[in-house]
Amino acid sequence: MLPSLRAVAVALVLGSAMLVVPAAGPPAALGVGPLPKCRIDDVLTIPRDYDSWKTTLVDWILSVGPDYKPPDLVSISKAGLTGGGQIRAVAFDDLVALADAAQAHGTPLGNVSSYRSYKTQKALFNSYVNGYGYKRTITFSARPGHSEHQLGLAIDFATAGTSSFVTGTSPTGRWLAKNAWKYGWLLSYPKGKSAVVCYGYEPWHFRYYGRELAKQIHDSGLTTREYLWSHFTQVDVKSGSPVPTSSTVPSPTPSGVPATGSPEPSASSETPAAGSTAAPVLTPAPSGAPLQPTGAWFGLDPPIVLVGVVLLGSIGTLAALGLRRPPRRR
Repeated sequence: MLPSLRAVAVALVLGSAMLVVPAAGPPAALGVGPLPKCRIDDVLTIPRDYDSWKTTLVDWILSVGPDYKPPDLVSISKAGLTGGGQIRAVAFDDLVALADAAQAHGTPLGNVSSYRSYKTQKALFNSYVNGYGYKRTITFSARPGHSEHQLGLAIDFATAGTSSFVTGTSPTGRWLAKNAWKYGWLLSYPKGKSAVVCYGYEPWHFRYYGRELAKQIHDSGLTTREYLWSHFTQVDVKSGSPVPTSSTVPSPTPSGVPATGSPEPSASSETPAAGSTAAPVLTPAPSGAPLQPTGAWFGLDPPIVLVGVVLLGSIGTLAALGLRRPPRRR
């Protein structure tokens, strides 16, 4: 029996050594708390440097401010879309690939609107307020500084040769909904998610993330707002201060845009046009404190606790074997 006991002891020691490997890996990156409910605010988003274009989040709360203008805007006239406009150079090649695939499918693409500056967005938003009132406008139009169009990464698609948005039931709209993510483009405001993304359903509005990140977001089943918030956004939505995690550090910011400090005023802080109503008061956002990793045992990751238990068991087994002497053969 003694050789069998020794074999068990050796197996326990080797098994504990193997368990140490996953325990020594880096901790998963954590977000800055639960996704805030939709509320009107002006907090400068983090990250928002031009190199962090994939992970910059703008919404009802978070803004890139008035000075944000991408440095690499190019014309999309050669990308195979009708309608003109500009887009960031980082998105151009995959826009060409998307347009080529749509053309091959028989649903060629057009552009209604792409890059819009802070100034352009302000004029557009105010024109909507004059026509529809403030309370209604904020459900379908972003305040200046809060628009994905200002990032230079968003396109409102049309069927080629028209200036009307695609719909969720049109051939072009259906093709985009099914295939755009394969080329790095994702729908920002899906149907039935207005309480999460803050805007109504827009089957025409797609933002570019690059193919790798777009696939990750698509496969997660989350909206783009949920995914960016939980994986990349690092700002306390009450104070506007950066909240780094163990694996995420805020990046440098564009020239003229402060990294921290009080939220800057935008068109949302202006008096609504005559006849409009004030913005609805919604639930305040959470504190933004980093979350404790779920599933921790006694403040430690489960693999570390398991390693300790196995090591203690191994030591006890080896000690017992050392005390027991083999019988003398007679």
